[in-house]
Amino acid sequence: MLSLFLQGIALAGALFLLIGSVCQPAALLATQEGLSAEEKETLQQTKDPEQQLKLWLGIAESRLKDVILHTRKLDKANSAKAVTGFRTAVVSAEDCVAKEQSGKNYKKLLTQLHKATKKYNFALLQALDKAAEEFRQYIQLAFEASQRVQDAAEIQMARFR
Repeated sequence: MLSLFLQGIALAGALFLLIGSVCQPAALLATQEGLSAEEKETLQQTKDPEQQLKLWLGIAESRLKDVILHTRKLDKANSAKAVTGFRTAVVSAEDCVAKEQSGKNYKKLLTQLHKATKKYNFALLQALDKAAEEFRQYIQLAFEASQRVQDAAEIQMARFR
């Protein structure tokens, strides 16, 4: 069991590196689900990686609130939409950090990403405890995406210790 866990972490780290080396911002924005036209436009106009990360984390925070709100209201359609937006934002934030791997701000960006995902995971776990049985799947999907990004960030941060 521990061996499978370690293999999963190693795979997540490898994917983190691979995604960072192949992603192009314009290509990413074309496939972003769960984002408004205004958010896409703002992201497209933002060139600074630190500002891009702030935008992605802001979107993730907003969608996280939506996930929790809509699951409490037992609204399946909006819960699913919010989860899609949350997952898109968290993965895109990870991609944004990965692109800066050789940059001078990499450690700072990675730390911000890790701190944010840790906060998201805490909120999602609390929401999971309170969620109705049939709505737990939405929170679980959001948690899995965020946890994967947090794990990958922790692997990368281990290089700085």
